[in-house]
Amino acid sequence: MKLTVVGAGAVGRLWGCKLSLQHDVHFWTRDNAPSLTVQLNPLAANDKSTICHFSANQPPVLTDADCILVIVKAFQVTQALKDIRRHLRPETPVIIMHNGMGSQDIARKLLPKNPLLYATTAQAAFRPDEQQVSHTGIGQTWLGALNTTGKKHKALADELDYALPPCQWHDDIAYPLWQKLAINCAINPLTAIHQCRNGELANQNYSQQLTDICHEVAQVMTAEGYPINSDELKQLADKVIKATSQNFSSMNQDICQHRPTEIDYITGYLIVRAKAHGITVPVNTRLWQQIKQLEQHNNDQ
Repeated sequence: MKLTVVGAGAVGRLWGCKLSLQHDVHFWTRDNAPSLTVQLNPLAANDKSTICHFSANQPPVLTDADCILVIVKAFQVTQALKDIRRHLRPETPVIIMHNGMGSQDIARKLLPKNPLLYATTAQAAFRPDEQQVSHTGIGQTWLGALNTTGKKHKALADELDYALPPCQWHDDIAYPLWQKLAINCAINPLTAIHQCRNGELANQNYSQQLTDICHEVAQVMTAEGYPINSDELKQLADKVIKATSQNFSSMNQDICQHRPTEIDYITGYLIVRAKAHGITVPVNTRLWQQIKQLEQHNNDQ
């Protein structure tokens, strides 16, 4: 297949390198450079790094793509879709992958004719410098359709699974998106505020706050039609904290690097949906406010 990856962040580069082993991968980036070179450092320390060379920012190649993967921050989706839509054929499927929720309506509006799919992944990556990307964790990827034409492209889940397993198709992609949002609500703000690794949240002094976060998220998920017990959600969060104990969350890194975070599409989205159902979420609201204050402080420096 001929694939274009829109976005050259850590996760985009990871997927690009893995997919390039079987497919012709082209990148579309913000810097307009005609090529991109990535050194992929594997998860296993004893495995060798690989150098991947890609063509980039070639409009005819974008138009000719069999599939587009938009792997950017949630707040970058709108601009990314505006940048590429004039080059796309209406039959080309577009997969959108980011943390959080809330970009679906704008995707439908900007690409009304294209098959639209959403993906959520627990694959983890980190960029130690401009050229390198390190694969830092393996996790489940889910792929599902956002519109009717997207449902015709279930086979794309097999391609993603072959490149970077495990990946499976989900008939109701909103469910795994909500599950991932719940985990992000629990882990990301706390690790960003305290500038700690995920594993530090296993300490007893965070237990009550994590319980309170999960209780509020469970209420909203249940009101959204995805009933879940708050204890079950807390156990899921604890499992991810343990599995990713050495990792720094993306929000932690964004605050550390003085970059905007995805808080409005994670905790912020939860707050919006809670309000729609008349549910109060004071613990999550306080965390959202703290992250917004940190962002503002970074902007003022």
